[in-house]
Amino acid sequence: SFVGRQQEIATVLLLLNRARLVTLTGAGGSGKTRLAVRVAADVVDAYRDGVWLVDLATLTDGAHVPQAVASVLGARVEAGRSVPALTDYLRFKNVLLLLDNCEHLVEACAELAYGLLRTCAGVHVLATSREPLGIAGEMRWRVPPLAVPDSAGVCVVDADSVRLFLDRATAIAPDLRLTEQNSAAVVEICRRLDGMPLAI
Repeated sequence: SFVGRQQEIATVLLLLNRARLVTLTGAGGSGKTRLAVRVAADVVDAYRDGVWLVDLATLTDGAHVPQAVASVLGARVEAGRSVPALTDYLRFKNVLLLLDNCEHLVEACAELAYGLLRTCAGVHVLATSREPLGIAGEMRWRVPPLAVPDSAGVCVVDADSVRLFLDRATAIAPDLRLTEQNSAAVVEICRRLDGMPLAI
């Protein structure tokens, strides 16, 4: 399940309407991937040729980034000719490419994104990375941690961090409820974890 982040979703959607390259940055575990996937699900009907998720987490060589994209798209690409072939394949398509986990391949991702955006008018890129790609036209947005309540009280359950904690905790303990007796402890847990979704 996806919990909260309504304001963040709205912000990223607005950025996608303004730029063809949007990079979600932030610390590991801040929820960049889940936010990007959630936004992509909202806009899937806006792209005639689809929205495509390219997970780069396990890739170790930047030279293989174009091939990874081609593989996800189902495009046939000859070794050594991957970028031109990918450009040819996407030239007249209208797609959103979600390049996920770019931080260890920033240079290769930046080079590919720049090439595609320069030559393929219908290509848009939503990237997730601990650092920006650093190319012209890139809109960067840092994904914040989830909101943590200042103290236990009536509005505690409205905080996204608490809602996520309850969502995940009830998967293990279905009878768990937020009460006056445990709300302070739940808030303290979320605060100590700095509202980081992966930690929660």
